Amino acid sequence: MLPADPVVGITASVCLILTGFAVTYLLTGTWEKISRRRKLVSRDLHKPRESWGVKIGGLPAAFTLIGVLAATSLILSVEAYPLITAAVFFASMGLIDDFIGLKNMEKIVLSGVPFLVFHSSLKPFPPFHQDPLLQIVAVTLFGIYVTNAFNTLAGFNGLEAGSSFIIYLALAILLLARGDAYGIALLISVSVILAFLPYNWYPAKAFPGNILTFLLGGFIGFISAQRGVYWPLIIMTIPHGFDFLLKLISWGRTEKKIPTRVEPDGTLIPPPNKSLAWFLIKIGVNREYELVKAILGIEVVLAALSLLIYLPR
Repeated sequence: MLPADPVVGITASVCLILTGFAVTYLLTGTWEKISRRRKLVSRDLHKPRESWGVKIGGLPAAFTLIGVLAATSLILSVEAYPLITAAVFFASMGLIDDFIGLKNMEKIVLSGVPFLVFHSSLKPFPPFHQDPLLQIVAVTLFGIYVTNAFNTLAGFNGLEAGSSFIIYLALAILLLARGDAYGIALLISVSVILAFLPYNWYPAKAFPGNILTFLLGGFIGFISAQRGVYWPLIIMTIPHGFDFLLKLISWGRTEKKIPTRVEPDGTLIPPPNKSLAWFLIKIGVNREYELVKAILGIEVVLAALSLLIYLPR
């Protein structure tokens, strides 16, 4: 439930939202300068001319998100221990992947761990909830899918942060409409994502890194399972699912991580391994900013559809 005193609840929530935005924006700017001085950068492969961005630019956003989540649980008396633990796990998993790399199968197995460990605190997942074992399996597979889908639909300026912003905002609206205080946690997360977007938007100064993509995917998957909003999230991750499916089809070649190539005029050439980006480039959406806008446009439509179906009448 939302806080009993609405004035206190709204004031605290606004303070946390503003704090999340301000801290993320300032720390990301500082981290960008430090990273460039220390050459912790990587080349933006989808630009016709040489361009570099901070390799793990989402590090401050990830730390801030976990910090404000902990503050939310204390200030608003929201029971968030499993959620905070899961968030730390997914961020750590992403950081390990950034530094030493994880194999595809390791990512799949590890991303299901929090959903297995905390399965008793997660809501029923219809229509699988009538069988306890089937419920655990379904929720774990749901978590694996969402976590890895957010991480794999990536690589283009503004795509990960932009799609996450839309999905997080839609689910925040849905939960708040139900009187669920976890909607406030998602609104605070939205402020963190929004503060990171200017650095990640085309042309990007900073890339999110696996620390942020795994955190965003795992966090939204876990909170959706905690609050029982599985199907709205599944609807909104249809592009992620399509991308995930195409990458599974070309499983062997995704290990090689062959990037999309770019012509001198900015036209993208699809890689041999299939993906949503590969599909869009094939049908003529062949410039980076056009591709990102197309995917985000689809996300907006799916978010609106989810709210239309699941908002309380």
